[in-house]
Amino acid sequence: MAYSWDNRVKFVVRYMYDIDNNGYLDKNDFECLALRNTLIEGRGNWDDKAYAGNQKIMSDLWNEIAELADFNKDGQVTVDEFKQAIQKHCNGKSWAELPRAFKTFISSTFKTIDVNGDGLVGVDEYRLDCVSRAAFSNIKEIDDAFNLLLTEEDKKAGGISLTRYQDLYAQFISNPDEKCNAVYLFGPLNVVA
Repeated sequence: MAYSWDNRVKFVVRYMYDIDNNGYLDKNDFECLALRNTLIEGRGNWDDKAYAGNQKIMSDLWNEIAELADFNKDGQVTVDEFKQAIQKHCNGKSWAELPRAFKTFISSTFKTIDVNGDGLVGVDEYRLDCVSRAAFSNIKEIDDAFNLLLTEEDKKAGGISLTRYQDLYAQFISNPDEKCNAVYLFGPLNVVA
């Protein structure tokens, strides 16, 4: 159940987009994401130019999500609306077929996880990303999830490249198979209420 498609989409809403934790998505979440991503990418240092770029990315993302998922046009996207939009616009699609704003967000997210900027998400960065969203009492469960995520090519490379991350993210939200290795992209999952 934790790796069901339904739970994975709830996870994305709650832990990736709903930054202010009010239970729905709105413009404020994406304004907060712009600030958050700027600070993470700069490792705590502020850069006005990077912030302006992130504001543009997140504003575009919100506008596209609102267009695709705010069915009642109230300025808020509920979990149910988001799930409907993912089913309609993403299910069964590859990275290349996803809506533009989703692709931009996914690439931007990779930059915040690849904290050392080497172009790969290694186990150290994966661990940090996992614990930034959920509570764990044993590192082994995080490391086990990382190992289940990786292919032999990923292991040889020393981690997950941007291209591989993009493919995994697309599978995470679009592939209903609970056994695909993309279900481990954000670590061991719990059932999202």
